[in-house]
Amino acid sequence: MSKPSPSLVKTRVYPEFAKTSFLVYGLIVSIAIFFVGAIVAYLGRFVFSSHPITPVVIPPILWINTLLLLIGSHLLFRGYRAVRREQLQKFRRYLSASLTIACIFCVLQSIGMYELLEQHWQQSSRTSGSVAAVLLMVFLHVAHFFAGLLGLAFVTYQAFQGRYDHEYHNGVRLAAIYWRFLDVIWLLLLWLFYSTGTSLLF
Repeated sequence: MSKPSPSLVKTRVYPEFAKTSFLVYGLIVSIAIFFVGAIVAYLGRFVFSSHPITPVVIPPILWINTLLLLIGSHLLFRGYRAVRREQLQKFRRYLSASLTIACIFCVLQSIGMYELLEQHWQQSSRTSGSVAAVLLMVFLHVAHFFAGLLGLAFVTYQAFQGRYDHEYHNGVRLAAIYWRFLDVIWLLLLWLFYSTGTSLLF
């Protein structure tokens, strides 16, 4: 009887690492609940209230970061597929590229937050609430992304130490799921800003 191809082998979650999976899933659920609450609060304060919302100009650099975020997520999933097929050189290259993009994302997102902060300073305290709210949600997203960056750095280090193969790669799977989750959160935030009258132009 022939041995199954590595491409058909499912990710094996060893019992001693099941706790890590539950922790990551719990973290994703808690972040999702938190952002749902933040979005509801934003809508209640600036959309469904009687006070007009102050237009917020989203810095163009955040559009560049959106593209980087999606590319990095795609490369990480390519790495996940590569390790499942025992294509370890490709796997390490994809992880290295994802880690590099993640670092660039954090730097550019910090620049974008600074530009939002300048908008906040230039407006009066009475009219800058919407800018502060947008800035806060962007900051919270990048803070959670930075936590994922640390996890990705650890996974990449483990990959170059030869810790993963076509059967043992649960850490890679969790990193890819977490990044994809943050993709969804960021796209929802951009949609929220756009649909509530926030300017996404220069």
